[in-house]
Order: sequence, then structure tokens, then C-alpha cells
Amino acid sequence: MILVTGGTGFVGSHLVPRLVSAGEQVRVLARQSVPLPTVEVVEGDVRDLSAVVGAARGCRAAIHLIGIIREQKGARFEPLHVGGTRNVIRACQEAGLRRLLHMSALGARPRARSRYHKSKWQAEELVRASGLAYTIFRPSVMFGAGNSFFPQLRSLLHYPSRRAVSLRRPGLPVIPIIGRGLSLLQPVWAADVATCFLAALEKPETEGQAYELGGPEVFGFEELVDLVAEEEGIRKPKLHLPAPLVRPVVALLSRLVPSFPLTSDQLTMLLEDNTCEIAEMRRVFGLQPARLAEHLSD
Repeated sequence: MILVTGGTGFVGSHLVPRLVSAGEQVRVLARQSVPLPTVEVVEGDVRDLSAVVGAARGCRAAIHLIGIIREQKGARFEPLHVGGTRNVIRACQEAGLRRLLHMSALGARPRARSRYHKSKWQAEELVRASGLAYTIFRPSVMFGAGNSFFPQLRSLLHYPSRRAVSLRRPGLPVIPIIGRGLSLLQPVWAADVATCFLAALEKPETEGQAYELGGPEVFGFEELVDLVAEEEGIRKPKLHLPAPLVRPVVALLSRLVPSFPLTSDQLTMLLEDNTCEIAEMRRVFGLQPARLAEHLSD
């Protein structure tokens, strides 16, 4: 039995069916009971230690996927990323699980400027100190059915009209590009990330290791905006906005308008490069990662 936290989320929706197809019995910890064929769903919150301990009993490994990219009411980085990871580790220890696969993020580091990356690093530190046979994965921005980055980018292109999104009509008269639009991103297909998790379960050499995951191509942020705009049929001029002027506006609007497609923390991350070397990913997991153009329409 494999315990998956976050099994109903973006990566989980790609990984759980693969685990089942591989013949694994899967138990998913979810905040709400949802029907998942051939999967045991246990209702509980990762922030509740007793719920995680109960879900871990009888399992041989745990895959910890839970994460949020933006804070909302009732969902904060530290309690979920750090506190939730601490509970998963304790549950593994109490239930006698030795194997833990942990989802982090490319850019997680001790002196990160974003609170998201800081909390992801703190969670990694807990995993490394756990005494468990861990494997850590740090993917760049992911794409595929159900993901958040590219739909958020589409929302930004269509903003402010929700109706415009559904009718594929432009919202703002220009496409806003914050800063020079040159920050580099290396999008990786969610199914390739799932492949790495699945393979790591059967590869003892991945124990005690951390792997950075990225796609075969690197894009400037403005290049990605152009690709999505073309996919959406949006043709309008771009306007470069100085980051120092945009920051206070984003900070205000993200507090006042819950649906605003960008937070201050996300803005900080968008202005940073997010790339990695993927030779190790290819070698260890025998993977030729998919190109963005193959799945952008997903």
C-alpha cells in the first residue's frame, strides 16, 4: 500500500492512476471524501497529525505531494508546507514506513526571496533530518491537464473579465509584461514528473537524493506569454511595466480582490530564473522529457 498526500491535486491526478496501473494499492489522504476508482480515500487534513498517522498505518511508502502556490484564507505556506511535512514524517516514523518521496520546488533554498520557496526549503530540511529513506524532487513550473501556472497566465492575459475568459475575448487592451520579461523558466510536463516519482519507488539508488526536474527547453517569460497568447487567439500590444511600480499595485489588489491572478510572492518568483540541469534526471529515470508545444493545449 502506498500513501499519497495531495493525491487529488495536480500532480496527484497524473501519478495516482499510474501507480494503480503499475499494480500498486493506493491510499489517498484528502480533506474531503472523493470517489477515486480502485483507490482507498481516507478523509483527513495533513495538518492533523492523528489523521496522517492513521492513514500511514499498513503502508510501505509515502508520497508527499501537498503544496500551494499562493496563500488564501485557511491555507498558508508554513502550516501546509512545513507543518504538514513534519506530520507526514512523524506518521511515517510511527507507522514504521522507511520510504518517503517528497515534492519540493525548483528554487527552494535557505535565502530565497519568496516565502513559497523558503517554506519549501524548510520542509526539505525536515525530510533530510528525518532518518527516513527519502527522495526529494524539485520540479520547475509544470504543465499538463489541471495545472495552475498556465491557466493563471491565461487569466492574466484575459483579466479583468471572467466572462471574457469563457468567451475567449480580450480583457485588458494590452498584455502586461512585468519588468523586461527575460526571466527564464524551464517548464516540465506533469506526466514526466509522475514518471520520476513512480520510478524512484523501485530504484534504491535514489534514496537520500534530491533531483531537479525540468523540460528540454528554456523560455523567457515573455516568450511564454507569446505562446499562450497565440494559443488563446489574443492579439494586442504588450506593455512593459517596471517591477518597482507594479509591486505595490499587486500587493494591494491581491489583498482586495481574491480572484486577482497574481500575488506579491508570485511576482517575486516570476522575476527570478527557474532553470536546472536535467542530465541526471534523464540518466537516472531513463526519461526524455516532453516539449511544451506537445501539451500546451492541455
